[in-house]
Amino acid sequence: MNSIKQAVKAYQEARGAAASGGAPDDHYNHGYWAARLGLWKEAIHAYHRALAFGVTKPEEVWLNIGSIYSERLQQLDKALEALNESLKLNPDYTAAMFNHGHLAEQYGDRDAAHDWFAQVLAREPDNLTALARLADATVFEHSDDPLLAQLRALAPTSNDPDVLLSLAAAEERLQHFDAAWQAMNAANAIDRQQAPPYPREKMAELNGLAKQIAIPAAESQQNEVGGPVFICGMFRTGSTLLEQLLAAHGAFYPLGESDFWPRRIAAAGGGMVFPAREASADEASKWRADHQQMLSALVPADKIATDKRPDNIYQIHLLGQLLPTARFVITRRDWRDTLVSVFGTRLHPQHGYANDVRATRAQIRLVDDLADTWAARYPDRVRVVSYEDLVENTQDTLGSLLGWLGQPWRDAALDFHALRNSVRTASVWQVREPLHGKRQARWRRFEQPLREVFGDSLDEPRA
Repeated sequence: MNSIKQAVKAYQEARGAAASGGAPDDHYNHGYWAARLGLWKEAIHAYHRALAFGVTKPEEVWLNIGSIYSERLQQLDKALEALNESLKLNPDYTAAMFNHGHLAEQYGDRDAAHDWFAQVLAREPDNLTALARLADATVFEHSDDPLLAQLRALAPTSNDPDVLLSLAAAEERLQHFDAAWQAMNAANAIDRQQAPPYPREKMAELNGLAKQIAIPAAESQQNEVGGPVFICGMFRTGSTLLEQLLAAHGAFYPLGESDFWPRRIAAAGGGMVFPAREASADEASKWRADHQQMLSALVPADKIATDKRPDNIYQIHLLGQLLPTARFVITRRDWRDTLVSVFGTRLHPQHGYANDVRATRAQIRLVDDLADTWAARYPDRVRVVSYEDLVENTQDTLGSLLGWLGQPWRDAALDFHALRNSVRTASVWQVREPLHGKRQARWRRFEQPLREVFGDSLDEPRA
């Protein structure tokens, strides 16, 4: 909360300095702090003022403008224009090259992503982040790939979890499962030093708190359809896939992992695994108006917005209070596959459970319990969708969900992999492929080390 107050204070000071004439840096600071508070258009305007007044390092300002267009406003063309302006000013500016690769990732252009990250690495051979992203964009076919050799050479002494997880993904693709697990373990051991798992008792307490808060929405509004759809649940359970299926259907517009509500949730004392308090009357009125303004700016009038943040499962009470016509779809997956996928992915440090398999299983159990509670309590507003059902019986499962959301079946939904919209999650490459069951029963690749931890309980279908 203090950080929010500090950001507001800094923003107000910067805006005041810029409004009184101001030096180029005043306009830059105005743009920086406006962006920190989510005032995207104001930030862009301030950055352009900084450019007009001759700010130093204008390539950095164009980089920031490009990031707002790509990450916040989903305007690819303008983002690319900004990055190109940055590189015109400084052709060796690796930050702009990196962001070009990042954009190519988001829009599913593997070749372009590979090329941009390779350019960064050619100029900065020690840039481990670029190395990891280059590896992620590479489809490894042979064990003697030079890039794989580079990852392997770094692994014994590396303190970079991203490099180790990229190595794990490459080894797994080549069916070197022992080596993949070893790299995952090494990456998570580093993260455990910085973000140890939360005590299970604390996580259980948070779950209990979340379940105690009801959704105080008017009964007459609970059955309405056409409001925003929140896709949430445990990470790595198919939420990105589901959002892409809905986007391809045509009636829905994907916001991805929007940061609109996390800002308000933080103001209400919540976080990624911390339930927020209910909003006051004044907060509720303002946040609803702000939300509608955001939707009007980003979402076509004939589309239904989807907001895909798995951790919003802890905020259903608040979102349900504020948005009486909102619906919540909770994705669920075989806990063993979920566990392996989480263990092989870096989540935000607030998700401290993610770097320990026992803690991850406990978290999956808690989220499943929370999902069951919400779905039983509000069946007209909350629905659980199985990843396995979605993959194995797509038309029936998705068709039933669409009916619940007031929409007819459309075959176009099955062409989700052909979309060239922005995807900003760890599933960026998987959702560019047609539906398949290759990721099901993935846990069996690592059965031996998992069984050493979980024993016969590994055979239980629920966590």
